[in-house]
Amino acid sequence: MIPVAELARHPWQQVSPCDGACSADEPQETAAWLRAVRWAALLTVMVAGLLALALAYPCGATARRVVIRGGARAMLFALGMRVEPVGNVPLRSLVVANHQSLLDIVAIASIAPAAFVAKADIFDVRPIAALMRAFGAIPLRRERLRELPATVDHVADLLRRGGTVALFPEGTTYCGAHRGEFRPAFFQSAIDARADVVPVSLRYSMRLPGPARGARQSAVAAYVGSDTEISTLSRVIAARGVAVRVHATEVIDAGQWVGAGRGALAARAEAAVFADAEFLEAAPALPLAA
Repeated sequence: MIPVAELARHPWQQVSPCDGACSADEPQETAAWLRAVRWAALLTVMVAGLLALALAYPCGATARRVVIRGGARAMLFALGMRVEPVGNVPLRSLVVANHQSLLDIVAIASIAPAAFVAKADIFDVRPIAALMRAFGAIPLRRERLRELPATVDHVADLLRRGGTVALFPEGTTYCGAHRGEFRPAFFQSAIDARADVVPVSLRYSMRLPGPARGARQSAVAAYVGSDTEISTLSRVIAARGVAVRVHATEVIDAGQWVGAGRGALAARAEAAVFADAEFLEAAPALPLAA
């Protein structure tokens, strides 16, 4: 079997302009003992969370959502991060967000437990794969376009059955100073299921040093270029005052977009996510997948 990372790219696959330089200057100010405590806390939360989720599965969907939401918030707390939720996400909705970090999934799950559409190569790391499957992740091989229609149909079926599904239509990660265009394919699942679409804006910030008050947008949690899961988590653990704002901007009834189509719905959701002025320029346009 060919590893996902070695599969050839197709012309529609998004490529991020971001690399390790985006986060190279982020300050790493925590003491060594605090970093060790955070690593230990993170591992403890992950193990305890998987056990709690296993116990909650027979108790029904409501119990699972409570455990996932609590576990996600505990993970962010263990990393030294603060979550700032804004707005609400209704059940039976397609959550679409900008994509900056592997922690995006945890951030969204902290307010809206959902089945996530995630790139398949994340599942190559066994501890991460176990956690992703516990969160109900749906693997997507972006390099294999022929698998896309079946995955879109699967998402539509989950929505029809009352589930909540979250995905990142940019198709890859960006550091926050750049952004990509929303690909329309999965918006068809919301139209077919007549479900709600909830655009969610994710922004990572760090507290300003010294006597200055407030915070600035940060790429400390970025997962771009040569970043690995460990390097991203290490940066966050070594930083101070990291927060993620999870802003559910609005609820869009996909049933009203049958005539306009998935491309128009994707553009509408993209505009809602990037309405924040601190998201800068879009990446160069590439052809959109059908």
